[in-house]
Amino acid sequence: MHSNFAGLRPWLDIGPFTTPTMDDARQKIRDAAARAGPGAWIQGKMLDPSIMPGRELTRADLDQLSPETPVFILESNGHNAYANSRAIDLAGLSRETQDPPQGRFVRSPDGELTGRLEEPPAFQPFIRVMPSPGEAELVGFLRADLDDAAAKGCTALHDCGIGGLFAEADIGLIEAALRGDAPVRYAGLLVSTHYEKWKEMGLRPGLHSPNFSFSGIKAWSDGSNQGLTGYQREPYLDSTNRGALNYSPEEIESLVRTLHDDGWPIGIHANGDAAIDVVLDAYERGTGGEGGHALRHRIEHCSILHDDQIARMKALGISPSFLIGHVHYWGRAFRDRLLGPERADRLDPCRSALAGGLRISLHSDYNVTPIDPLRCVENAVLRDMNEGGGILNADECISPLQALRAVTIDAAWQCHLDDTCGSLEVGKAADLVVLERDPLTVPPDSLRSIRVHSTWLAGEARFQ
Repeated sequence: MHSNFAGLRPWLDIGPFTTPTMDDARQKIRDAAARAGPGAWIQGKMLDPSIMPGRELTRADLDQLSPETPVFILESNGHNAYANSRAIDLAGLSRETQDPPQGRFVRSPDGELTGRLEEPPAFQPFIRVMPSPGEAELVGFLRADLDDAAAKGCTALHDCGIGGLFAEADIGLIEAALRGDAPVRYAGLLVSTHYEKWKEMGLRPGLHSPNFSFSGIKAWSDGSNQGLTGYQREPYLDSTNRGALNYSPEEIESLVRTLHDDGWPIGIHANGDAAIDVVLDAYERGTGGEGGHALRHRIEHCSILHDDQIARMKALGISPSFLIGHVHYWGRAFRDRLLGPERADRLDPCRSALAGGLRISLHSDYNVTPIDPLRCVENAVLRDMNEGGGILNADECISPLQALRAVTIDAAWQCHLDDTCGSLEVGKAADLVVLERDPLTVPPDSLRSIRVHSTWLAGEARFQ
């Protein structure tokens, strides 16, 4: 999950879980503009054109919906956003503005800004001028996220991007949210973009403060498959677009070498199959052939994964963490509109990864999908598609026990928490969840509906 998303709690939700179509999203934006007072912004979240029927948003649309009030809309994947002309003006952008490193201001053929923004560096001019919650509000929002997670049966959360919003202030925000009777244990990856700052602060892997540890460094290779920015071996359907790398292969390899030599475990975001190729090359060359065996390096999402890559991961000691909700919420979009059946069948291939000797975990990437471990388990067991029904490659379904391992002991192992939690053993903390039904015996399609009776952290009840 991502603590950076906590500040989005008050934003206008125009995502597919609450807003069925793009026209419905437009109406919500229009209504918000009618209510907006002087100096206000319309800040929208969770938009997903890949699974919301209708025409995509454009700058002209947003100008028509809200001619006076600035609008900034973030897609659920966190990699793409949209702005109207008023917001673009306030952010100080023009057609002459250069793209930031690792970010893109998308332009029309005549060079004019379209209002589409790709990758977080392109969001920064808007973040600097938009209203944002105060520190106390942010702490409250994050604490509410932690409480919600405990109510879903989480005893620990793993944050894949600490420092991505406010650099070292992110650490203070998390510590403040954990004060008192912390509802969960917390660990996370520090962003690579502030690595020099982390060195200046003397940060190291391991326990940082009570119930809060650093498990490594997070880097990014590409964007989002459903956002058409994941880097693919072959183009997306009906296009010449293969997505894009955010850094060159040489830059990724250099970063791996630095972090590996400094003793930091590494998690690299890679969604497209070509991005996974680049990351595996970086791990092979950047670690001098050592791979991830000692430090448990891994690939985050690892979405479109082929058998040849699984074999390389096994040899290199690299493990995958799958955003399994991709299969449930976006499976049909990948199969029918984005990648085609053959590539979509390689989406989050849990069974092949396990058969290839890899340890896997399942994650929500909150707020991309809701935090709910039992929903993740059900998605991996069924591989059912929310849109239109059906199964996405039944050969990749796994058993409930295998899926439970992927949200308990194997997840803890990836996060360097397995000496403390992830299984009930003498010498470990009594972190546990009590369920009202047995997930190994209920019908698979009722796994996500099992009620959480109570959640315990170190032997103390945190949710009942």
